[in-house]
Order: sequence, then C-alpha cells, then structure tokens
Amino acid sequence: MKGSAGLPRRFCQALDLVDSPALIEEYQRHHQRIWPEIAEHLREHGILDMEIYRLGTRLFMIVEVSPAFDAGQFDAAGLSNPHVQRWEALMWKYQVATPWTPQGEKWVAMERIFSLQQQ
Repeated sequence: MKGSAGLPRRFCQALDLVDSPALIEEYQRHHQRIWPEIAEHLREHGILDMEIYRLGTRLFMIVEVSPAFDAGQFDAAGLSNPHVQRWEALMWKYQVATPWTPQGEKWVAMERIFSLQQQ
C-alpha cells in the first residue's frame, strides 16, 4: 500500500509454514529474538516496523517502511549480506510458498480489499 508523500507505507505479505508442530514451534522461537544483524539490516534500510501473525500454517506479515524505502536496494543489500543469506537459508527450513506464490519467491504481497478509512 502506498502512503501519502512523506508518510510511512505499509505492505502486507503472506507465506506458509511447513505443516509440522515441532518446526512451527522452532520457527516461533527464532522470532522471539531475531539475530541482531537481521534487525540492524532491516532498520538501516528503512523498515520502521514489522509484525508477523500466524493462523495454523499461514503467516501474515505487516511491514511499515519509511517514505525513502527502496525495495530494489533492500533486496540487493540482502543478497550481498552474509548474515541475511544465512538467516534466509535457515528460515526456508520452516517456510513453504503459498499456492499463489510465483515460482522462486517467498513472501508474496497481499491485495488490500477493504479500508474503513475509505468508507
């Protein structure tokens, strides 16, 4: 979702988890305190806040970014950061693409279909 000029923007994305209670529990433990290098990477590239919610094996992530956030730069920086690459490889042990996720992608953008503010 695009915000007004100068205001933070919000993105909502979905991803699934491997259907294993033990792996889901492990995944959640990893997110109780993510690696400091990952938190630093997110913050230094304009991510202001990030929340992940779970229902069964479905994950829903809300990402709030600064007005200056550039997705291309963020993706490129992640590809060249060994900590991010290790984290992503570890997380893929627990994650699985949704049935609607394009080949080769992980988190997929969700379409907003309702806004109370626009009513």
